[in-house]
Amino acid sequence: MDYHVEELAETSRVAVDTIRYYQRERLLAAPRREGRRAFYDDAHLERIQEIRALAQQGFSLAQIRELSASDGSGLLVDLAQQNAVDPNLDKTELARRAEIPEFLIDVVVGAGLLTPIGEGDDQRFAADAVDMLAAARTLVNEGVSLEELTALAMRHATHVENVVDDAIELFKRNSRLHDSDGAEGDGHDDLVSLMHRLVPVASNLVGQHFERTLRTRALARLGDNMPVGGGVVVFARKLDERVDPVAIYAAATDHHRSLWIRPDEQFALVALGAAELIEPHGDSRFSAASAARAALSARIRRHGPADAPAPVMVGGFSFTAGTRPIAPDWTGFPDARWVLPEVTVVDRPDGSWLLAATSLSEGDDEGAALDMLEARLEEMAAAPAPTPALLGEIVRGDATHDDPDYVRLVADAIGGIRSGELDKVVLARVFTRGPIDTPAVLRALAERFPTCATFAFGVGNRAFIGASPERLVTLDGREVSTVALAGTTGTGGDETSDGVLAAEMMASPKIRAEHQFVVDDITARLATLGLVGETPVEPDVMRLARVQHLRTPITARVERRSGGVSDMDVIRVANVLHPSPAVGGTPSDPAVEWILANERFDRGWYAAPVGWTDLDGNGELRVALRSALVDESQVQLFSGAGIVADSDPDDELAETGVKLRALLDVMESAR
Repeated sequence: MDYHVEELAETSRVAVDTIRYYQRERLLAAPRREGRRAFYDDAHLERIQEIRALAQQGFSLAQIRELSASDGSGLLVDLAQQNAVDPNLDKTELARRAEIPEFLIDVVVGAGLLTPIGEGDDQRFAADAVDMLAAARTLVNEGVSLEELTALAMRHATHVENVVDDAIELFKRNSRLHDSDGAEGDGHDDLVSLMHRLVPVASNLVGQHFERTLRTRALARLGDNMPVGGGVVVFARKLDERVDPVAIYAAATDHHRSLWIRPDEQFALVALGAAELIEPHGDSRFSAASAARAALSARIRRHGPADAPAPVMVGGFSFTAGTRPIAPDWTGFPDARWVLPEVTVVDRPDGSWLLAATSLSEGDDEGAALDMLEARLEEMAAAPAPTPALLGEIVRGDATHDDPDYVRLVADAIGGIRSGELDKVVLARVFTRGPIDTPAVLRALAERFPTCATFAFGVGNRAFIGASPERLVTLDGREVSTVALAGTTGTGGDETSDGVLAAEMMASPKIRAEHQFVVDDITARLATLGLVGETPVEPDVMRLARVQHLRTPITARVERRSGGVSDMDVIRVANVLHPSPAVGGTPSDPAVEWILANERFDRGWYAAPVGWTDLDGNGELRVALRSALVDESQVQLFSGAGIVADSDPDDELAETGVKLRALLDVMESAR
C-alpha cells in the first residue's frame, strides 16, 4: 500500500516533521519518487513502528540506527530485545510479581541498581527485574539486611561495568582476528554473531566464578572466623569524670570536627578526625549514604564494655544535589558527607564515653591497632580540660528588616502563587556580619536554646553552625519520631504577652491551615515507608527566645532485627521527609524549582538534614535552620519564611528578621 507523507504520519501516529527527521538521520529509507511526488509503503510504516518500539524500550536514536532493519541476520535486534522492558510491567505490577512492597522498588531504583524506562506512572521494567527482586526478597527473608544487600550490589555495580567493557573489547578482538583469517562478511556482522553466541556463555562463566568464590571464601571465614579484606576497629571506654563538649571542640585542630548538643536530652557528642568518610553525590545521595552506613556497620568490630555507645557517624546533606556557581562558597560541604570519627566523645546521662576508631587493611595486626587505640584514649582521658570561654550577657537587638531584594523576591513569588504555578514556597535570605568567637557562640546557643540542637560541623578553617528548633526525624530502637513545625509568631517580652500572641496564632485560620498541611504531608510521606503512627488532634506551642511556633509531634513504630541492623535507618526516613513543606513549599518539586531559579544564593547545607546516626541505624537529624556559615573573615546567616497567596512582603521580611536575631543576639553578646 502506498502512502503520501501526511497519510503515513496519520497511520503511524507521528508528526510529518518526525518522519522527515528520521530520514535525515538515516533511520528511515527514502520514499519512492514519481516526478515531484513521494510515496511511502508498508515497509516504511513497519520501520517507524520499530523505531518507536525501540525508543520506548530506552534506546537512543544512535543505537536504533545500529539496530537497523538492514541487519540481515537480525541477531543484534534479537539480542537487544532480551533487554527490552515489558510494557505491562509497571512498579505496581513488579511489586506484585516479586511479592515485595512498592517502596523497595524506589530504594533499588534510587540506588541505581534498576533502571526503568519512563518517568512517574509511565515507568516500565524489564522482565528479569522480577527474578532479581524475588532473589533479593529471599535473601532479606533469610535475615540479610536490605541496606547491606543494597550496599553489596552497589559495590558490585561499580566494578562490573569495567569487566563488561573488557569483555566487549575481547569480543571485538576475536571478531577482528576471525575477519583477518578470511572469514566472509564484515566485522560488524561477525561481532553481532559473536555477541549473540558469547554473551550467555560469558555470563554463565562469570556467574559460576562468583558462586565458586563465594562458597570458597565463606568456608574459609567459617574456619577461622576472621573477616576478609580488613575492616574497622572501634575501642570504647568510660571516663571517670564528665567532660565539657564545647571545650573539647574548641581545642580541636582536626580537619574534620563536629559538635552536637541536646541540653534537654542531656546528650552531647564531639567528633574529631575521620577514620572513614562517605560522600555520595547526586539525587540518590540519601539511599547511597544509608546503604554505605549498613555496609560499614557490617565491617565494624567493637571492643569495650557491653553498655558502651554504638559507633557514631556525623554529617549532613545539601538542600539540593549539585553545586551552584553562586555565593556563598560551600567548599567542604558537598551533596552529602558522613564521617566515622577517629575519636568520638559521647556525653549522656550515664556519664562521658570515649570511642576511638581506625581502619584496617587486609593483613593488618588487629591486636596492635587495639593497643594503639587504647593508648590514645588513655592520653585523652588524662589531658587537662580546656578552659571554657567566658560568656557575656545576652542583649536583645532590633529585628533586621532592611533587604529590598528579598521584598521583591517575595512579591514575585506571590504573583506566581496567585497565577497557579504553586501553592506555597519558602524563600530564604542571607545576612552577612563580621567574624565571631565560635566556641563562645556555641556555648551561648546551647544555654539559651536548651530545646534546640546546637551543632557545628567544622572543615578546615570553616564551620557550619546553628541551633535548630526543628527535628526532621529521630530513630531510637523501634520508635520513629518527627515533628510538624509550621506557623510562626513573635514573643512579647513577658509570659502574659507571649500567651496573647500564642492564642492569636492558634486562632488564625491561615496559620492553622498552613500547619495542618505540613502534618498531613509528613504522615503521607511516612506511609510510603510503611510507617503509620498517630498524631495529636491539636498542636501545641513551641516557645523560643524570639519566636513561637505551632508544633505537632508525630511518631511511628518500625520493626528492628534482633542484631540491631535494620531495614530502616534514620537516613532512609529522612530521604522521604526532605524537603518538607516547611523549608521548600508545595507542591514540593515546583517549589524547589522556583527556589533554584529565583533565590540569588546557594543554600548549601542550610535548611537540609544534619545530625548523627549510629551504625545500628539509630540517630537524630535536624533541619539546619537558625544557622550560619562561618570562616575567619565573616559570618553568613540564613533565615526564611513561607510565602502563600495572601502573604505581605514586608511582613515576611520582618519574620525573617526576627529569626535572624535569634543568632545575632547571641553573636553580638558572645565576644
